[in-house]
Amino acid sequence: MIHESLLQAIGETPVVRLAAFSAETGLEVYAKLESLNPGGSHKARIALGMVRDAEARGILVPGSGQTIIEPSGGNTGIGLAIAGNILGYRVVLVIPDNYSPEKQKVLRLYGAEVVLSDSRLGNNSHGEKAMELQLENPGYVMLNQQRNAANPETHRRSTALEILRDFADRPLDCLVAGIGTGGHITGLGEMLKARWPSLRVFGVEPEQCDLLADRHAPHEIQGLSIGLVPSILNLEVLDGMLKVAKADCLERVRRTMRSDAVSLGLSSAANLVAIASLAGELPRGSRVLTLIYDGVDGYLPHFE
Repeated sequence: MIHESLLQAIGETPVVRLAAFSAETGLEVYAKLESLNPGGSHKARIALGMVRDAEARGILVPGSGQTIIEPSGGNTGIGLAIAGNILGYRVVLVIPDNYSPEKQKVLRLYGAEVVLSDSRLGNNSHGEKAMELQLENPGYVMLNQQRNAANPETHRRSTALEILRDFADRPLDCLVAGIGTGGHITGLGEMLKARWPSLRVFGVEPEQCDLLADRHAPHEIQGLSIGLVPSILNLEVLDGMLKVAKADCLERVRRTMRSDAVSLGLSSAANLVAIASLAGELPRGSRVLTLIYDGVDGYLPHFE
């Protein structure tokens, strides 16, 4: 298949059955490999989706050289840098100073300007810093993935439709997904429950946090629990929250890479840890879907 640009290669990611993990849990566990998107994560979808939405509304003009600013933990930033390079925008990314140095290097290699926020100020320090910079530079366009309706809408129009097509003849019983901005669990949860009303949806969060109680705490699982309840998150799709510990996520990375041979980062491993905790609650053989957001490459310092 030949594409005119890398943007056309976003989406249509494969789903794989995790045979070893399924045998371990007694469940039928499937993982959608979003890590195979350009840029290496599911965030490529919403990056392009938000840019295209802003263009449709006349906020951004392709080739204009306008500046997009975004508080990003890395993966959305990579997606925006890719879209910006191809569509003609300058990209400024604000990320917490405790985020992966490897991802920071990748962002700079893509040509993005990286501004670091003080992570000691909380899980949303980068969001607050980005707002300061936008006030200082009113010409900057902030897409704001935490509040942008194009975030979940992108997943309704692409990711969810792919899943519904792939599982047309084998209905899913459960979706387990992490919650950062809330975009993908909202878009997927709404669409999949519309098709399968009995589907249960579980969010994943670090053990220190409690999203439903609006309690947030510093943690080391990048991409989860961003320090607030995102406005785009539809809490109605959730049937519960599952807590995970960083140590268990690290061990799950090792075990999964040595069994099902899937490269995965900490937030993806968190999904599998959460599924394992459900094994005694769900009927044996239940079909469970999760997502692999990105690979292990950006998390190697955790394994030194």
